[in-house]
Amino acid sequence: MSKEPKIDHEYHAGKDKLTITIHRYSLKSKKTRDAIMEKLTANLESKPDRLIAGAKNKSKNGPGKKLRGQQKASKLIEVGD
Repeated sequence: MSKEPKIDHEYHAGKDKLTITIHRYSLKSKKTRDAIMEKLTANLESKPDRLIAGAKNKSKNGPGKKLRGQQKASKLIEVGD
């Protein structure tokens, strides 16, 4: 009695890593596997989500934000003569 194919996936946001595991399924040929991988990578690279996320991260480090380990430059006012 054979078991049905199973697909598992895990996403780690901190590492920005997606893992897809296919159990109990074999492809007919290596060309089929290559075609699937090309289609997946083309789909991932064409999505603008990564570009939007990168723009949001850059905007967080704008001029008003305090960076860790760096002191804010202060203006010194001269008093007296």
